[in-house]
Amino acid sequence: MYGITKEDILVIDNKLENQRKYITSRLFEFGDESKSALEFTYSANLNPKKYFAEMNNRINSIFEYAKDLNLKPVFCTITAPSKYHKHNVNGELKEKPNETAKALTQIFNKFTNIRLFQKMKKELGHGLIYFRVYEPHKSGVPHLHAMLFVPKDYILEIKKKFFRYFTDKVKWGNNRKSLDFKYTFYNSAGGAIAYIMKYVTKTFKNENDKSTQYASYWYIKHNIRRFLCSRTLAPLTVYRKIRYFFKNLPNDYLYVTKLIKNNQIQKLFENTTYNYMRFNYETGEVEDITVWQKNTDLILRSRIKSNQTFTLKYNKKEYKKPLVAFVSTFERYVNDEKLNKFVLLPVIPSKLKDYQLNSYYKILESTDINCLDLVHFGVVKNEMIKRGFLQDDYVNPQSYNTSISFEENYQSKIFSDQESKENFTNILSDFETRDIQIRKEIFI
Repeated sequence: MYGITKEDILVIDNKLENQRKYITSRLFEFGDESKSALEFTYSANLNPKKYFAEMNNRINSIFEYAKDLNLKPVFCTITAPSKYHKHNVNGELKEKPNETAKALTQIFNKFTNIRLFQKMKKELGHGLIYFRVYEPHKSGVPHLHAMLFVPKDYILEIKKKFFRYFTDKVKWGNNRKSLDFKYTFYNSAGGAIAYIMKYVTKTFKNENDKSTQYASYWYIKHNIRRFLCSRTLAPLTVYRKIRYFFKNLPNDYLYVTKLIKNNQIQKLFENTTYNYMRFNYETGEVEDITVWQKNTDLILRSRIKSNQTFTLKYNKKEYKKPLVAFVSTFERYVNDEKLNKFVLLPVIPSKLKDYQLNSYYKILESTDINCLDLVHFGVVKNEMIKRGFLQDDYVNPQSYNTSISFEENYQSKIFSDQESKENFTNILSDFETRDIQIRKEIFI
């Protein structure tokens, strides 16, 4: 069924088992409790319950969002023309299912971009809201189910355009019987939500249903996404990070979406921190609350062991490997044992790759001058001129600071203990000027 063989099942089961073993072996400490990476994994194959719960939440949230806009659900089915169903002499499909799925996506996008939908977008002030689900025929050829949310006055006109568009031999060339268009969900049990969930549920593995069992292997084998929707609500990359702060609200997804649209969720420091701006009615002031921040301690535990050492090639001296936390490309912290805290590592312009240097210079350019180290900015600008990225006069670095370099100046700001400063300076010097390979090995 669906073109899935017993060999396919064995290969896929083995692949999933190896992935599950690896993910469950990645343990993280949360106080006295240990959790594996599997608990934080949103995967239809490895953690289907978590994935399904999130998807169900997204579907209900989009329905509620569309309902508030007074939009009506329209369900349509698009099948592939006969050329996608042909087999070769070995009984295999000439067109691979994932290629057919891509073709279905392209034709769907073209249809939803016709003049009628552009007019609707201009009238409503937002793009089309929709769901899409791929489902295999028994032969393994996919077809597409989509639910669109449109104004009631547009439904019949869209229906007319739908059948005309997909039966056009030049555009798609299907026969009318292979297409479907429904819009009367008002009296059906469970309504439109139950209707779309019937198709979504089929995409998950079910030990009690042989057809659904084989369908789940079909999605994996051909690398076809189960469920897609319009970018109507908050991006999942943001929602998954901050959802627990708003978990007690009746519909947290819609609330987070509203906050993002109102710019109340601020992304800071290259998306390593998300802040929530809200008005406190008791104090009469605006509060700036950090709702998510990249966990540097978690990075350290997962990437570097604290008892490791290294030896530099040129002097054979042994050093204790420093604990380094990576927040972003240009923000790295090293643990100073004397001070018992993490301190910021300086960025060395001459060691950056071209694209890194350009990105870093743009960041400094947009930084408030009152918060900017002008000496460091001058060094970065000279490096840009040196590599030919800026057409400007080169300024001797000594004119920025005639006494000490930026790195030494920076270190004097973050170290109060002289011995700790000297130890760190020696290690940093070794990394930066004498053994770049070792530096990469430790810091990457």
